[in-house]
Amino acid sequence: MSLEKDIALLRGVATFDMLNGEALRILAISAEMRDLTDGETLFRAGETADCAYVVSAGLIHLVADLAGGDRRTLYEVKPGALIGETALVAANPRPATAVAAEPSRVMRVSRSTFLRMLEEFPEATAKLRRTFARRLETTMRALDKVRTQLEDPPALPRRR
Repeated sequence: MSLEKDIALLRGVATFDMLNGEALRILAISAEMRDLTDGETLFRAGETADCAYVVSAGLIHLVADLAGGDRRTLYEVKPGALIGETALVAANPRPATAVAAEPSRVMRVSRSTFLRMLEEFPEATAKLRRTFARRLETTMRALDKVRTQLEDPPALPRRR
């Protein structure tokens, strides 16, 4: 892939679309491309995340590993999507296993490169902070709704 195509791929990702051309260039130059075969594991649940991946081609399944070696697909990730966004700012365990559902290509963006880029472009840091805050608010509201539903189940009709 050419540098221009790599930059275009990054620009198409919601987390990166607010970055200017030079910031995207830094990420693209430092990124590593990885080709995956059908069924190949990109990472496993529980591993400490040190990077995020942008799907360039193919299809990645995020799966839960079940007892007995079975897997349940939780989410399908298509080209242009980012996997592991929080890994760009924090070393958390991966919540799911990522497996190529067909021959695929991903772009690896390391946390160290991402944080270095943020140091060089403070305006990007402010934009990302606002974006992450909005997403966190949305997630918290959704969790509050679920919590309320679990704590206050609908009343059952009375028997007469």
